[in-house]
This record gives sequence, C-alpha cells and structure tokens, in this order.
Amino acid sequence: MKATSEKKKQKKVIFRELECDFYIDTNNLVPPDIIKFILGKLETTTIQELNKILKGIKIYIGGNHWHYNEKGYIKYQTYEFNFNNMTLLIFLNKIFELGYERWRNSLYGALRRYVWESFFHELIMSVVQILRIDLTMVDLVKNKNLNTPDDRTTNLVNKLFNYDNEAYRTIDFFTINSVLWKETLPEDLGFLYTLYSRRINLLKKKSSKSYLSQFEKIKLYNELRKIKMGYKYEYNLSELVNYCIHSEHFEPFFRYNTENYSKMHREFYYKAKRQILKFFKKYDITNELNEYRDKANRIHYFLTHTTFERVKSACLQVCLANINNKYLKEYDSFKSFYDTCPICGKKDINQINCEKFYFSSRYSYFKELLITNMKNTETLEDLNTNEFYFGIPCEDCFKVIRNIQGKYDDLDEVQNFVRRYSVCPICGSKNHLEYLLDFYYDDNRDELKGFLLKNMGNKNHLKNFNINLGIPCCNCFSKIFERDPDDLRLVFNIYE
Repeated sequence: MKATSEKKKQKKVIFRELECDFYIDTNNLVPPDIIKFILGKLETTTIQELNKILKGIKIYIGGNHWHYNEKGYIKYQTYEFNFNNMTLLIFLNKIFELGYERWRNSLYGALRRYVWESFFHELIMSVVQILRIDLTMVDLVKNKNLNTPDDRTTNLVNKLFNYDNEAYRTIDFFTINSVLWKETLPEDLGFLYTLYSRRINLLKKKSSKSYLSQFEKIKLYNELRKIKMGYKYEYNLSELVNYCIHSEHFEPFFRYNTENYSKMHREFYYKAKRQILKFFKKYDITNELNEYRDKANRIHYFLTHTTFERVKSACLQVCLANINNKYLKEYDSFKSFYDTCPICGKKDINQINCEKFYFSSRYSYFKELLITNMKNTETLEDLNTNEFYFGIPCEDCFKVIRNIQGKYDDLDEVQNFVRRYSVCPICGSKNHLEYLLDFYYDDNRDELKGFLLKNMGNKNHLKNFNINLGIPCCNCFSKIFERDPDDLRLVFNIYE
C-alpha cells in the first residue's frame, strides 16, 4: 500500500530540485522529464520570480476542464490562470491543435516536432504572462469575471498584467537558453503522442475518402514514411527544396503570380533541386541521404533533423547564387529605386507594395508606368515636385491614396473627407476607414461624393435647418437607402 501511494504521489507532484517552490501536477499526461527540461531553460532569477507568484502548474487534456465565466479565472488560448489559488492550468488539446495547424500550413517539417515545439512555446509563454502579474491586485480580481468583453474588465486586466506600464521589464530576468529547432525531439511526449496518433488515423481515413487536398495528401504520406523509418528522418529532400524556394527571396514570385504559379514553381523547384544535389555531391553530404522506395517503386530521399539544420542555410545561399533568373535582378533594381514613400518620406518600407506592383498582374498598369519612369530618369526625386508625387507609397499611404501618382491637394481632400464624415449621422457609430475610402473612390457615387465635398464646410449652416449631414455606416445605409433608393434623392433635393 505504501509503495502504491508513493508511486501515485510521484505521478502527481514533481519538484524541480531545490529551486522550485511550486508543484507540477502532470495528471500523468506528460512525462516529468520534458517539464523539467523546459523549466531548466529558465534562469535562476526567473524561477525565483515565479516562486513569488505561482503555487502550482496543472496539466489537463481540455474539454470540460475549462472554467467558463467563473470568477477569479483568466482564460487564454491554451491555458488559464486561477487567481483563487495562484495555479496555472495547461490544456494539451489546444496546444496540439496549434502545432498541427502550423504543420498543416508548412511546406516542410515533421508533425511530431511541431507538436513538441508548440508545447515548449506555450508553456514558456504562459510563464512570461504570469511574471507580469501585479501581486497587489490579486485579492481584488478574485471576485471578478476577468473574461467579460467590456471596457472596464479590459482596463482592469491591463493594469493587472502591467500592459499599460511601458517601463515594465521582463527581458531582464527572463531568458530562454534554447533554439527550439536545434533541440532533440523527446522520445516520449505522453498524451500529446496519443493526440498525434489519433490525428494521423483521422487523416488516413479522410485520405481514403478523398477528403484531403493534394498538398495535404503529400504531407500525410511523407509523415507516414517518417513513422515507418522510426522517425530517424524528419525531412525529405523535397522539403529542403521547398524551404529554399519559398524563402523570402523567392516567395514573391509565387505569392503574386497565382495564374502562373504551377509553371513558375516547377521551374524554380527543379533548378533548386539540381543545385542542392550538386552541393551535396561536392561536399560529400550525399551519403547522409536515406533512400526510401514507396509501393510504386519511386525513390524518396530523407534527411535527419541534424543534417537539415546543418545544411539548410548553405543550400539557400547556393540557390540564391546559382538560380539565374532575370526577374530577380530586375526586381532588385526596381525595389532599390522605389525604396522611399513619395508621400510620407519613409525609407526602406516598400517591400510588400513593391512585390505587389512588380509581380501581380492586378497592378500591371502601375508596373508599366513605374518601370518606364525608372528607365527615363536617374533618381526618384526627379519624378517628384512640390505639387505632384510619383512612386510607390508605403502601405499606410497607399490605403488612403490608392494611386502611385497625383496631386498633394488630392491627398488633402481625401484626408479631410475621412475626418469630416468619420461618424455615422444616424446611429453615431464610428465609420471604418476602409468603408469611407471605398465610398470616396466608388465611381457610382460620384454625384453624392461631390455633394458631400461641397458641403464639408457647411456644418453651422446645416444646424440652422436641423440637418445632420454625413455618411451612414454600412448597417444604416443598407437599412435606409437600399430599401428605398428614392430616399437618397431627398438628400439632394434639400439643397438643389
């Protein structure tokens, strides 16, 4: 009996040597070693800070263990904190789903590592959050519902976690001595492995019924091959190629060329694969590839996690240096020329808009103008005057002006229009910027826009007639004007 009791206690509570005053109740869901490993990455000063706040950590699966609308609890995506007994509650199901979604959307990597990384990350982030707690407010919040979505609760939570305190420092006493992708994958993930196995079985059933996309099928089949090889190999050669060609250096070609995606991807893929295999042969890395033959006798090459981490940066540099593509050189010149917003003057902020204008067929008219002017002048400053601007605006400016050239007076008009009609004249709600700009640039509303522009300065005159002029919010507009378009004419008749 005594041995059984001692064994049960050992499953329930773990002490991290002599440094942790708080307990960890794993509920026998995760191995104690991985908890110790993660906490071992924290500095001693961090553990000391945790000891002042935390009484315990409990691991749950999820489901009915969540505390909805209970006082003294604050809920996050993967964990809760109970201020009544200062206990952190970690939920494995949500952690697994985060790891799974990252893997599902990734072009490379093994699912089991994504799950492990997710657990590591979420446990660390929950600790970071706890370290921000203002202990003087704990008694106050024990009788509060901290998950109510109202301004009063939001302000209370902001004070509780020092969000409003810009001088609050966590980095000084919090350091993680770890690069997750370089850590060894634990052999035992506890219940996380159970969730992993269940998901693999579910994906296999979906695949048999053709519920998966081609991309999802390829990911599943690669994962199954990794399982068959005892998970000694976490990547195949195709995933290494995808890592290189979908880096930030090549990604714009695919992201904004949806019409030619397949053709361009195939071209870059085979060029990158040839370069990587040459590199492997030159530096005698080929012997680190493990050959796998599928049922159709097709050969797949797999790499260990260690090999992948060691060669990925070098392979990317090889691809950048040797994949000769005229578009890359032309785009670099284009981006360098238009590196400054012609409206606000910010520098080195046009990466996203440069990619859109250069690679997307949607902006082909803009691209043609930009390239023509770039070839006909030496500097961007030569294309701009005190009255006119030309170039690629930053994202914030482009949202407002929606053009690459124009008069500064036009920009002033748009800004004044947005400020003047920022509030719905019917319900008093604030109009969204995007809604107002759509209204302003809608050619079908030119007549109404002209009327509104003409009367922007007639605020006092309108008050004499008890008329509240403005742009109704989207809800009020649909309720009133789309129901009876003739109502809109009444607005004009008042002043015509």
